[in-house]
Amino acid sequence: MYLLVGVGVLMINPGAGRAVVEEDVRALREDMEQVKKDLAEIKSILQSVTKRQKPEKSTGTVGVTGGTVLGESNAPVTIVEFSDYQCPFCRRYSLTVLPIIQREYIDTGKVRYIFRDFPLSSIHQQAEKAHESAHCAGEFNKYWEMHDMLFEKQNDLMVPSLKQYAGELGLDSTTFEECLDSGKYQVAVQKDVADGQAAGIRGTPSFFVGKSGSGDSITGTIIRGAQPLAKFQVIIDQLLSDHASDAGVSPESDGSPPARLP
Repeated sequence: MYLLVGVGVLMINPGAGRAVVEEDVRALREDMEQVKKDLAEIKSILQSVTKRQKPEKSTGTVGVTGGTVLGESNAPVTIVEFSDYQCPFCRRYSLTVLPIIQREYIDTGKVRYIFRDFPLSSIHQQAEKAHESAHCAGEFNKYWEMHDMLFEKQNDLMVPSLKQYAGELGLDSTTFEECLDSGKYQVAVQKDVADGQAAGIRGTPSFFVGKSGSGDSITGTIIRGAQPLAKFQVIIDQLLSDHASDAGVSPESDGSPPARLP
């Protein structure tokens, strides 16, 4: 009975139904206009942010003190690496590219190599202690041996394992464990991180490759990520050529092609 009455009302006054529909359409159009305005505002904000963003610098200046050095102190070219022992890309570089750079450039007196700590502790919770463990091993003149082992055994960098690795390197367990447990090198590691951030480092591995100097810093090309060997070779060879020209001698060359990864 109520249904019949409702139908009857619509039949008697059909204009009322059209009015309701028209009001709904009007409200929908207003909503759509507001959405368009909101989208336009969001687009404007995003464009403004994009314009303000600066491209990453291709060159930079970084300190060379505090890091662990490999190679001759008077080598004409210096490479400063910022690395994280728990970073898989750092591991890839360390196990593939670095050995070639060491053989071709570091061991031949052409490059001074400086390793600096940059543990990304927010995502790599085991990294900071791993970096401290390398410094503790350095007290036994085994820094680079621990460096290599940490990357080789990257899947397990828990503190008990770090102590086990020290034993495998023949380090005195009591002295090493006291060093690691005390956090003796925590401040040194954090200083490297702060220096890296100040120099524009945001991820690992990152490198500065430049001419060596007598000061506490170098200015050089920034290489970001685990780049192929050729990327380093081009920059290093150019710097060596520039150094030879400055010294008034011909760049050393044995006529052999540049080294390649195995």
